[in-house]
Amino acid sequence: MFTTRFLLPCNICRSLQKTHRLAFSISHNNVSSSYKLKNRRKTRLKQHDTSKFVSVKPAIVELGNNQYLLNKLSNAGTFNVDFLSDINEKIKEITKDVDFNVKRKPRTFEKDQDNSDDSSINSKPKVNYGTPDKSIAISEIPCGGCGALLHCQDHTVPGYIPSEVFKEMTEEELRDSKCQKCHKMQYHKTLIDIRATDDRAHEIMKEIQENRRCMVMLIVDLLDIENSIPDLFRELIPSRKPIFVIGNKVDIIPQDHPDYLDSVHQTLVDACINCGLEQHNVKHVTLISAKTGFGVETLISKLLQDWGMSGDVYMIGTANSGKSTLYNSLLNSDYCNHHVRDIVPQATVSELPGTTMNTLKFPIMNAKTNWLMKMRQDRLRLTKAKEMVKRIKVIEETKKSKKLMASSILTTLREKVEKTDFAEDEDRRTQYSGFDLTAYDYKQDKVLTNDGKDFIAEKRATYDEHQFKNSRFLYDTPGLLCDSQIYMDLLPEELKLISPAKKIVPHCVLLKQDYTVFVTGLGRLDYVEGNQDVMLVIYISSKLPVHIVARPEAEEFYRCNIGTEVLGLPLGDESRLAKLPPLKGRNIRIRPEDQTYNTAAADIQLSSLGWVSVVGMSRSAELDVTLRVYTPGARGIYIRPAMLKNAHVFHLKRVKNTLKYKRNKPKLLLMKGEQF
Repeated sequence: MFTTRFLLPCNICRSLQKTHRLAFSISHNNVSSSYKLKNRRKTRLKQHDTSKFVSVKPAIVELGNNQYLLNKLSNAGTFNVDFLSDINEKIKEITKDVDFNVKRKPRTFEKDQDNSDDSSINSKPKVNYGTPDKSIAISEIPCGGCGALLHCQDHTVPGYIPSEVFKEMTEEELRDSKCQKCHKMQYHKTLIDIRATDDRAHEIMKEIQENRRCMVMLIVDLLDIENSIPDLFRELIPSRKPIFVIGNKVDIIPQDHPDYLDSVHQTLVDACINCGLEQHNVKHVTLISAKTGFGVETLISKLLQDWGMSGDVYMIGTANSGKSTLYNSLLNSDYCNHHVRDIVPQATVSELPGTTMNTLKFPIMNAKTNWLMKMRQDRLRLTKAKEMVKRIKVIEETKKSKKLMASSILTTLREKVEKTDFAEDEDRRTQYSGFDLTAYDYKQDKVLTNDGKDFIAEKRATYDEHQFKNSRFLYDTPGLLCDSQIYMDLLPEELKLISPAKKIVPHCVLLKQDYTVFVTGLGRLDYVEGNQDVMLVIYISSKLPVHIVARPEAEEFYRCNIGTEVLGLPLGDESRLAKLPPLKGRNIRIRPEDQTYNTAAADIQLSSLGWVSVVGMSRSAELDVTLRVYTPGARGIYIRPAMLKNAHVFHLKRVKNTLKYKRNKPKLLLMKGEQF
């Protein structure tokens, strides 16, 4: 069969349609026509000037000649097949003056060629790095996103900008610019895999040792508590330095009880003690979510009240603990000097560990200025009252809607981090003169309201840190690389999967003797021996799979599915998998002193993946089981008392003919003192 395609202006198509209907108005032996006419758009023209036909959106005419059909029609003897040649002549006559070379608007692409298909960070677009030029010296100006010095010498070195752009930029333009890697991450959602080493982190540790008046904020990832407190920190930070321990990412921890935050806080305190921080000058331990703002305002008030302007503040932590996210949150709050908080560029945030290459900093608010503190406390008191009223209304509305009860807005810890509108006005200063910082309280009888007209603070066009010589600064530092974490061995697309984006919904499986549970391809738990079955509550990202197989078949299952979507992680072919450390295990015996039926007895940390709670399933016998736990190179395996003991709230009935339980999604988040 052959097909001829013509592009015809639509008014010509109407003439052709008449001929088509005339020729095929009668069907013969139920044999339908092989002619097709597709009209894309009907456009009327007042004049029949063929010179204007090229500007009309054409129709498509397909003429097919099926030899088998022609033979059938000829054998039927009902009409002469010669009419086909008459139609072809008619078409040629109608279209003899038409130019079929219709000009279409060519598709245009932006100068950045990687912008065509990079909507997802998992894609691998071809990045146009530009032209390096090693003859141009490295500048002394750092990138506003990662802190690396800007240059155009090598695209594999942090701080790179294409030479075509770098040569044309003035010093002021460079100060407001970001390197190519930060620009791609922020505007194109493209990860360029350039990671920092821990050399700069060691240098910063030495600076902290030499700085007599400074305070350290240790940022701990609550999904990986034990591995987020590296040995390097304990060795290099002097014991006299004041330390704030900040447990970040509390918004992804599921709730098993209204008082679960107390249990999470106690687990963080115990981890600090076990890691040797009890010998250091730990001033405060708190839980926050830099992403949703929970606890950030309370942290700011604690910093201003306890530390104030006593010295600089350094944020220290392992890679991917959330330091840069917290830095951005504090930058857009009252903690940053209000003259520059809208000018200082934000840090680049991504799933890629080692994104921050050098220190980033901003000047801290002067806590000794009483009128500024009073205005902030007035705003906090008013905001808290509004949030309490809003919370009561939400609880009442939730009683009427099951969908609203399961909404992520209500099941996630959230708080607003706002900026007080400070004013440079002498009249307003006199209103707050003589205010004592120690009198800070949310109660009405402790903080008085001072009404005044609204003022708009003027923004400075540029930021020069030399103008704040007498100020104290908050520093965001490069992440410490911890050998017990597997982040550094993973690809960017794998990091996107392993990092939870929202509250964890745990997997619950029943583990019997001679069975094995695979937590993706990076974690494995074997039941070695014990006196009862156990339930494993697995706290990992919802994007990662969990499989349970018989122990004799475990090796074959792993060999056949590693590197595939079945196990999820790791990804890649044999050459990629060969670069990862093989799974190695060690035995862990769980024998709690108390009865643990339907209650978590212990947690097992699986490096950067998350953790697993072990729950006894016997009402009579005391739990005594031995599990063999595997991670790449046996790294990051720890055991601790259970953080979330009420494991039964995370599952429903068992799935029929399987060892898995249906997962129970989080409901309305009730806190201390709240009733539903």
